[in-house]
Amino acid sequence: MGRLLKFFRLPGREKALFFYALYLLAAYRIRLQVTSTQQLFNRVQKLSRERYVPEPSPVPPQRIASLLNVAASFIPYSTCLSKALVGQILFAGHGHKTRLHIGVANDAQQKFHAHAWLSLDDKILIGHLPDLKLYREFPSLEKE
Repeated sequence: MGRLLKFFRLPGREKALFFYALYLLAAYRIRLQVTSTQQLFNRVQKLSRERYVPEPSPVPPQRIASLLNVAASFIPYSTCLSKALVGQILFAGHGHKTRLHIGVANDAQQKFHAHAWLSLDDKILIGHLPDLKLYREFPSLEKE
């Protein structure tokens, strides 16, 4: 009940952002299963450019990240990649140009791990991990 009450107290702009995040997370979770990664990245870049507004919205970046993370908790099997891709679109629509990072690491048992995260002005907004420094980052897939 507490989460629901908290939701109803949100400003209308934040409620709309939350529902848009839910929609995009569900859509991109499915697209990750049926589309090539490069096609998906190209699509996200195109949408980010189309939705970019030069003037930042009154919703702070940390709040956008928080709403996205809460929305992701309602989507089964949300991944760091789906959250980072959706985050790029959401942040662009609120006047923030983010950077998508993808990295890989091996754990103590030599098990391979991949991770995606999103940054704005070198601050991680989506996908922060305590051991993120262990991940070796791939070159950017973004087209200039």
